[in-house]
Amino acid sequence: MHNRYRAVTIDDQPDLLLRIDQLGRQSFPRFLFEGDSVFNAGWDRILKEFPVCQFALFEGEEMVGGGITVPLYWDGTMEGLPNVIDELFPTDQKEPNVLCAIAGLVVEQHQGKGISRDILVTMKRIAEKLRFRSLLAPVRPNWKEKYPLTPIEDYMHWKREDGLAYDPWIRVHQRLEAPLLRVMPKCIVSTATIQQWQEWTGLRFFQSGSYVVPGALNTVEINAEEDRGTYIEPAVWMEHTVRNG
Repeated sequence: MHNRYRAVTIDDQPDLLLRIDQLGRQSFPRFLFEGDSVFNAGWDRILKEFPVCQFALFEGEEMVGGGITVPLYWDGTMEGLPNVIDELFPTDQKEPNVLCAIAGLVVEQHQGKGISRDILVTMKRIAEKLRFRSLLAPVRPNWKEKYPLTPIEDYMHWKREDGLAYDPWIRVHQRLEAPLLRVMPKCIVSTATIQQWQEWTGLRFFQSGSYVVPGALNTVEINAEEDRGTYIEPAVWMEHTVRNG
């Protein structure tokens, strides 16, 4: 697993926390961080509480990407995989035995260079160093936003002529021999007022209904009577074996 870039954790260089945080917030739609979403609070907690698990990738002195992960306990069963993002945030109940990938981040001007693979390789190395059994990934398929009306259960199995996944991000995982496990149906739930949704999306919502919005993997459900918009984002669980596993 040769890595072309130099990995530096927040534990090694604490001032990277702000840069990794900013890159993450630039990489995802605003509605995942704002409004009534546990993702935002969980994101901050993970960055601060687990500095050895968060890293930036450098080419020379230039930051080109990064990764955010969190220790997690998993019993090894399909039923034991978390269904909502709340369950990814660690508790004191059980000793973590896997590393869970929260986000793989690539600086915009360096996208298309295959850095995402190096990010996953680095995550696997961290899992090995911490002696975890595997690297779990609730994958956010990055072309799913082109097909928001297609159920994730169907989309995750779409394949190209060569037999690999149609979705580029799923495909990167597959090339590192990570199998598909199952859908995470409610990875992130974000609720906000209609005004907030209009600000985030640049759209107007005049009546209740299901709306396709930029950056969303599913439709946003608008309830005009209650002045509320709700977005439920799924993910796809995949698992990478590591040498300690």
